[in-house]
Amino acid sequence: MSEAVFHYEQRRLENDLVALEPFDPNVHVARFVEEINTHPEILTYIVFPVVETEADFLREVYNPSRASPEECFYAVIDKAAGNKYAGVIALSHTNTVNAVTEIGVIVFPEFHGTHVGSNAIGLVLLYLLDPPPAGGLGLRRVEWLCNSENAVSRKTALRMGFEFEGVLRWHRAFARGNPVEALEKRNGTTGEVPGRHTAVYSIVWDEWDETRSKVVAQMERKQ
Repeated sequence: MSEAVFHYEQRRLENDLVALEPFDPNVHVARFVEEINTHPEILTYIVFPVVETEADFLREVYNPSRASPEECFYAVIDKAAGNKYAGVIALSHTNTVNAVTEIGVIVFPEFHGTHVGSNAIGLVLLYLLDPPPAGGLGLRRVEWLCNSENAVSRKTALRMGFEFEGVLRWHRAFARGNPVEALEKRNGTTGEVPGRHTAVYSIVWDEWDETRSKVVAQMERKQ
């Protein structure tokens, strides 16, 4: 297996409730594949390849990500529930020149409505946006992009301190997205892939001091 090449140090992040540990395929792949096959609704709004087996996940998702300096995965561990594996956080489109990254989150259904999501997201935000003297990376911008129809994701972004910036219309081809019959008629084509509109949220460095207290408050809630 090749060495990870992510732009930044991927250190373990944790508090009393949750830990984020670098994704280890020998430990974390089987449960992840089981979860998305048992609960396919997890991927309702996510652009994700067809994954039925561990080999599919390694070939289509993990290995390409591991080979890219722009991407990394964390496994989310619920320490308060006896160190149960509770989900995955991904960083993508990471750019050191612009000091920006995008965060993506999947929390397994068993842990919905608990402390897990807020603390996992909060931990990674503290690491990404706190200045280096405080132990963070000091990035300028962290993005949260989601399907514009994903009300839960949009609500979570706002709850965790992200600011809504707008919607990128027809941003991505997406098999479960908006119909394209009119596009096919217009273009004289067939087999066009449906598309999705993407809602864009961000937290930026010069708002972080104020936003940080909101993030910490969410982490301190019981749920």
